[in-house]
Amino acid sequence: MGVKTPHNTKLFAMLNPTTLKHKNLSVKCSDGVNKNWPLGHGQYTLAGNLGPLVPSVSEAKRNGFDDVLWLLDDDVQEMTILNVMFVLKDRYGKLQLVTPPDNGCIIPGVIPKSIMALNERIEAETGMIIEERPISIHELISAFKEGRLIEAIGCSTSSHIQPISRIVYKD
Repeated sequence: MGVKTPHNTKLFAMLNPTTLKHKNLSVKCSDGVNKNWPLGHGQYTLAGNLGPLVPSVSEAKRNGFDDVLWLLDDDVQEMTILNVMFVLKDRYGKLQLVTPPDNGCIIPGVIPKSIMALNERIEAETGMIIEERPISIHELISAFKEGRLIEAIGCSTSSHIQPISRIVYKD
């Protein structure tokens, strides 16, 4: 048995459009299952990343949810194929658009990167502060209870911006 240069090679490309229908999403927070971890390979869309998530996503769908909001140590990371962002009012009434940081645990999205690149212009024109920072599920729950969670959205290059109307954390 030896190794040599092949005379012929076949390359297969499988294409699968992932555009979602525009609708309000209902998501369940992950519990006991992590999608990714620091210094892992979560920033890549690979079958090895998404395949193990099928049981969790299937269970969420059986229970009436559209997707899973993946957490890591109670910090929000992303949904299965969408980045997430939150519009919050801080305790002084100033609007913030918060997105989890690109820490190697999330798929780097064009929309969050574009918004971060335009953050100074957005702040100058709207007064909204753009932040890329860790955001815990507990901060979101507090903001919701205090009426400061204005909007939650999922976004990706291949999809419309999807409003998230329901987030369930530990039932």
